[in-house]
Amino acid sequence: MFINAIECLEWDSRFFGYSVAKIVLDAQGYYLIEDLFRQIVTEKIRLTYLFVPISQTRLNILISDKGSILVDQKTVFSKKTEKHIRFSNDIIEYQETEINDRLINLVLQAGLFSRFRLDINFSDKEYEKLYIEWLTKSINKTLAIKTFVVKNGSEIIGITTLGERSKFADIGLVAVDKNFRGRGIAYDLIHSADNTACGLGYDEIKVVTQLQNKGACRLYEKCNFQIESITNVYHYWQ
Repeated sequence: MFINAIECLEWDSRFFGYSVAKIVLDAQGYYLIEDLFRQIVTEKIRLTYLFVPISQTRLNILISDKGSILVDQKTVFSKKTEKHIRFSNDIIEYQETEINDRLINLVLQAGLFSRFRLDINFSDKEYEKLYIEWLTKSINKTLAIKTFVVKNGSEIIGITTLGERSKFADIGLVAVDKNFRGRGIAYDLIHSADNTACGLGYDEIKVVTQLQNKGACRLYEKCNFQIESITNVYHYWQ
């Protein structure tokens, strides 16, 4: 990850069909913004993601004044892994490698607060394409090591995925069908992921959501996660 420098995102650019870059800024970024934006214009970058610490007030104001759109307050939750024994729902490890319309519909429900959905400048179903890709790569274990589901009969009504980094485990997709919420399904899915991470020897597990997604934030707090960081995420379009 580059700090205070433009990082061209090859995967995003190929996937969306136009040039995409990322800038991660710290306090020193305030003094480099003019040069960075000139570079964005010179290199004709169509979309730039800017990640700015929420604590850097002057920097956030400057980014906004440049025409960037605040599309997310990325919130990282973390906790020490632990074992859980009480479950209200039957959790199943999903073993199939193919996705279907039911899984797609379920996962798209999870992305209602996604910046790729909320930013109206996306006009080619980028949000849907991105979440379907995320689901596909999770199921085939490219992005996840485990996928857990809850079923009502033969119908999947809840899903979560577990990935691993070098020093911690991370929860990716979390979705429960809107008709089955309030039954502790998401709570049990998170605990299943926590159990697996603990069993694999990880001391820490993390999950990322949007600060405005109050339901998700309440869920993670109920599962003993605490906020580790909040980052403002902007989109700058040319």
